[in-house]
Amino acid sequence: MAKKHKAILKVNSVNFSTGYLKSLMLAVGLILLFTIPFYFILGINTEKNRYINHIPNVVKSNPGKPAGTPVTFSNQKATPSAIPVNSYNKGTPAPQTYSGYCVNVPVLVYHHIQPEATARQLGQTSLTVDNGMFARQMAYLANSGYNAIWASDLVNALRNHTPLPPKSVVITMDDGYADNEIYALPVLEQYHLKANLMLASGLVDSNPDMLTWSEVEQMKNSGLYYFTNHTWSHWPVSEGPQSKINFEIDTAQSEIEQHTGQTVNIFTYPYGEFNNNAIQTLISRGYIGGFSTIPGTYQCESFIMTLHRTRIGNAPLSEYGL
Repeated sequence: MAKKHKAILKVNSVNFSTGYLKSLMLAVGLILLFTIPFYFILGINTEKNRYINHIPNVVKSNPGKPAGTPVTFSNQKATPSAIPVNSYNKGTPAPQTYSGYCVNVPVLVYHHIQPEATARQLGQTSLTVDNGMFARQMAYLANSGYNAIWASDLVNALRNHTPLPPKSVVITMDDGYADNEIYALPVLEQYHLKANLMLASGLVDSNPDMLTWSEVEQMKNSGLYYFTNHTWSHWPVSEGPQSKINFEIDTAQSEIEQHTGQTVNIFTYPYGEFNNNAIQTLISRGYIGGFSTIPGTYQCESFIMTLHRTRIGNAPLSEYGL
């Protein structure tokens, strides 16, 4: 009888342990199920807010109107808002299919180029490459036989199925910061490297942190810069009423063309946000190419409106696969 009791106790103990482990695993699974999406969303918003906080305060004003109030943009003052109004990556993105004519061309992304000490003082470290590091990166490209090309060269090669120079690379600078002219232009001139300014035209002349139109014209006259449309107020074109999207694209195009004399038919998506409506709006306006923030160096005709780019930081370019 004692042996029987012992056997029953042993079985019950095993069943209890197994049931306890199953309950514990279920509880842990439920916790992970509900917390991982929360932290993922929080991470996206934190990253985006980190970017937004480095846009000068002068461009953050957006005088509100009651919901449902019609908005006209033709007489809007040049105090653009850089803050997306709704969700991150809103809308249905176009599929990224690697097909048609493709080339392996890195597209490098820069924002601020300035001394690291200045970036710390201004709270701009997350968007800054130290000017000394930038000079070393450009020297590396020049000494390693890279050919810096314009965004239009890449887009036209994909459209026309034509070859590009060996070891082609596209250098891009987003938004239109004054330090791009102060620190980057002399380095580009030293190494005879072309670059591309993804310009949000409404930010120009907005405050000392941003380029002036005179500086934009000087950069154009250097013969080293090509300009793409980055909207008027750094607006995410996947959001807002169609009239706002149209205004942002059309106003920036008109202003950039007026001050540079260059045809503007290539677009760079603020915050990397796009959807099918944004792409079709651009195509209907004669745009032939666009740049996203999707990482990668292979560029294909099949996603010519959302070409890939590599964000560069304070490290040698060899660490980015170049």
